[in-house]
Amino acid sequence: MRRVRKWSLVLVALLFMFLVLWWARTVYTDILWFDQLGVRSVYTKILLLKLWLFVGGTMVSAAALSFTFYLAFRFSMGQSTLAFSADTFRLLGALLMAAAVLTVLIASPIFGSQAAGRWETMLLFFNKIDFGSTDAQFGMDLSFFVVTMRMLNFVQGWFMGLMITAVVASLALYAGIYSLRGLGLVLAPRMLKHLAVLGLLLMLTIAAGHALNVYDVVLSSNGVVFGATYTDINARIPVFWLLTGIALLAAAGFGISNYRGGLRLMVGFFSLWVIVFLLANFAYPALFQRLRVEPSEFDREAPYILRNIEATRAAYELDRVTEVLYPVAGTLTLQAIEDNRPTVDNIRLWDLQPLQDAYNQLQFMELYYQFLDMDSDRYVVDGRLRQVLVGARELDPVNLPPDAQNWVNQRLQYTHGYGISMSPATTFSPGEGRPEYFMQDIPIKGEFPISRPELYYGETPVNYAIVNTAMPEVDPKPGFLHYDGDGGVPLNSRLRRLAYAWQLTDINILLSDQITSDSRIQYRRDIRDRVGQIAPFLKLDHDPYPVLDTSGKLWWLLDAYTATNRYPYSTPFRVPLAGSDNTVVRSSLNYIRNSVKVVVDAYNGDVDFYVMDAEDPMLKMYRRAFPTLFQDGSEMPPDLRDHIRYPIGMFSTQARMYLRYHVTDAKVFFNQAEQWATPLETRFGKHGVRMTPSYVVLRNPGEEEEEFVLMLPFTPAGENKNNLVGWLIARNDSVNYGELISFQVPSNPQIDGPSQVEARIENDQRISQQFTLWEGAGSEVIRGQLLVIPIADTLIYVEPLYLQSEVLSLPELKKVIVADAEKVVMADTVDEAMIMLAGGGEPVPRPAGAGTSPESGALEELARLQEAVDGLGEALGKLQEALGSLRESLGGNTQ
Repeated sequence: MRRVRKWSLVLVALLFMFLVLWWARTVYTDILWFDQLGVRSVYTKILLLKLWLFVGGTMVSAAALSFTFYLAFRFSMGQSTLAFSADTFRLLGALLMAAAVLTVLIASPIFGSQAAGRWETMLLFFNKIDFGSTDAQFGMDLSFFVVTMRMLNFVQGWFMGLMITAVVASLALYAGIYSLRGLGLVLAPRMLKHLAVLGLLLMLTIAAGHALNVYDVVLSSNGVVFGATYTDINARIPVFWLLTGIALLAAAGFGISNYRGGLRLMVGFFSLWVIVFLLANFAYPALFQRLRVEPSEFDREAPYILRNIEATRAAYELDRVTEVLYPVAGTLTLQAIEDNRPTVDNIRLWDLQPLQDAYNQLQFMELYYQFLDMDSDRYVVDGRLRQVLVGARELDPVNLPPDAQNWVNQRLQYTHGYGISMSPATTFSPGEGRPEYFMQDIPIKGEFPISRPELYYGETPVNYAIVNTAMPEVDPKPGFLHYDGDGGVPLNSRLRRLAYAWQLTDINILLSDQITSDSRIQYRRDIRDRVGQIAPFLKLDHDPYPVLDTSGKLWWLLDAYTATNRYPYSTPFRVPLAGSDNTVVRSSLNYIRNSVKVVVDAYNGDVDFYVMDAEDPMLKMYRRAFPTLFQDGSEMPPDLRDHIRYPIGMFSTQARMYLRYHVTDAKVFFNQAEQWATPLETRFGKHGVRMTPSYVVLRNPGEEEEEFVLMLPFTPAGENKNNLVGWLIARNDSVNYGELISFQVPSNPQIDGPSQVEARIENDQRISQQFTLWEGAGSEVIRGQLLVIPIADTLIYVEPLYLQSEVLSLPELKKVIVADAEKVVMADTVDEAMIMLAGGGEPVPRPAGAGTSPESGALEELARLQEAVDGLGEALGKLQEALGSLRESLGGNTQ
């Protein structure tokens, strides 16, 4: 027995030492990583808060469980009626004691971990700042519901869980002890008193939960709209107060049972609470809704509908949308084309996915590079604002030959990507239909200088790399051997190498003689993971994008959000956010602000957080907690600020909510008479695809200059309601950044919506015949995204057309389809299509640098001539075959 106890203690001690060392290793390497980035204070503050909550939660739960187990042993131990020897009885008793101790050792850290996991809840509570707005029901500042109630709900739930665990574990221990004694479970007076005290504490936590439920009705989803509705206010709140009183009465009953009534009184009061809970909490509100509310639902719910509309519009910033009537009256003219030449020259033809496929065939340059993503941006080229599509040439060591996939290659030599490729979104090479370039190839050449093309940090979730080793790195630039920056943690000691060998489970870090004291280990190189580790309290957009500054250095820009799901009365939406491994996850939120822009150095991995919305109360709390982490937006370098974009994730969320919440009249909202929908289109071989927001360069109605905007059109909701009702834009440039404008077209006459235009394209005989000819020749016809472009007082629709071989993923942009209210045309260029729509003759001359050059125009004419000759030859061949067949037929009939 002593030997078993001794070895048990040794094993427990070894396990404890291992866990301590494991935790210390993690903390040590994290401190090195955060310290290298200059944000150690952020990490230590979160770590200490987690540690405080874990230790506090573990100690409180351990003390509570230990004390209740002590009482259980004390009140139930006695002589056994079984024929056990004294040693056997002691052994079984020791095993039962060990089970109780093990329960405490397992349960206590679990409760501690639950407490530590709510570190952000406590952080916000300790740094709470008022929102400056109150809810309509209780008149309390919104921070009470967003912050304080979140903390109170956690504390109540934590203690209730602890009490339930104590009650269940105590009953199990009583049953085990009585079984050891050979007796049936009979609750002695002292045992009943013990359980009565536990029951009293449990009912108090339940009563607290019911009281908190009163204030949580502002987040109710039971009514006609989100938030407290008529039934919540007039039925559920009284029920919650009734349940609070019943729970307190039951707690008092448990206390009185110590003196009279005993078990029967405890069971009676608990049963009373259960019956009232089931009847009052479920049956009564349902009957109230059916009998009192539904017969005159709008009259009852109108005030609460208005609360929901007001709160939702404020939570998603829809209350700052400017509504503009856009009367579509005229037809496209040659003069309108000329007057809006910057818009016409910037009509985007290339879609992101086809261009990415083309880049991965034409611009990867080496096996170990890939274009993981394409992004839309704008740059000034030859003094003109041009929309461009940019792709970063990132590292993809998986594509190395199998015999080259060794540790030295993957960790020491193939360490980084190389530069970007950039194409105008509006032009393509004549004949071939391939992208044209502002930046291309290796060595990189183009319109902009690039001084630091190496990409050590990016979107690709590559593993760690060790730079500045004795082994030269692989790089396309002649003479490049070693990393020359300060990114990564220096491996200048055996302790660090040992710690990282353990952390990354790679013994080579410790053993390799290629690693020197100047070597640095770079990990967490996926920028979303990198930013998420520094600021885990921010929600991250799923689409970072590269930016080239005027000095030729590459950066990554990433949008970050503050958000909550506890904004009173605001309807939740599943917002697309960054997940692990480049995935997109949707989180249910009902308040969101794009308050932070994050800038990551693609070479060194440095991370800066710039504040874009200093009035956001959620961000104010985080800035109060971490005063050194954030910088004012005005401190962002101007050449990076010129490239900030309104994020698609934020805009998509606002647009989806605006479909219904553009209505501010309660009656109209209740009837859903003016609800909108996102249009359907045909895209990339699929029919009925929901349109997605598009970045475009255009001149907004009423403005004098073209600008970079994010745009999404709308149609009425309901089947067979496909006409256009308007579109929403977000402005991206200069002082107008973040402005939202809703352009609405009149309902009479109705304007064709995107799906109606798609149907007109498919019904056009000339276009459909051309589709059939291409598909018959073995090519796949790919229709790109349909764009809605306002020009003067006219709307045009533009859709690029790609051809792709069935055996190679290399789309070629061959044609452009353009439509207005009257015509649908297909041409080789936007200019030709626009002139055909306007009924003009020759194409309007294009300014220098806009689209195809004179030489490319001549080549295009030659290509068309060659195509005509080829078609004529093919027709003559078919005619000869037909004549031959006719001769054979006539000869056969003669015989």
